[in-house]
Amino acid sequence: MNRIFAALALACALAVSACVPKDGSGPGTSAEGWRQIAAGAGQVIGPTKYDEKVAQASEQLSRYCGALRAVAMGASIFAPEKHQALARQAAAAVNSVCDNPPADVASALAAAAKAYDAVLAAGRATNIPVTAAAGA
Repeated sequence: MNRIFAALALACALAVSACVPKDGSGPGTSAEGWRQIAAGAGQVIGPTKYDEKVAQASEQLSRYCGALRAVAMGASIFAPEKHQALARQAAAAVNSVCDNPPADVASALAAAAKAYDAVLAAGRATNIPVTAAAGA
């Protein structure tokens, strides 16, 4: 449990420095910052009793990735034009996680950061900015 608190403290410290744009324009988020947070938290946490549960969930997710990818692709093709860019962002997140399913808590943190990066990249490609939801 102490490792989890240490990881959260590290994540908070990194978040303050890593999630501010390099141009100093104010608060924001960066995919690189989240990757650094995930990597640091993963190193601090190390092996946990939840790793086996993450591995089991990941195995189950892997079984459904084909269907998830098909649905995401279909949504990006058949969604109304005003929603296609958002559907592409969702597909990018699905593909990111399905390409490299996490095996433990540390890799789950990295997978979440990688999915966030994929969504940001899809947002840039479609000129749809990605913003955090209220309360997130």
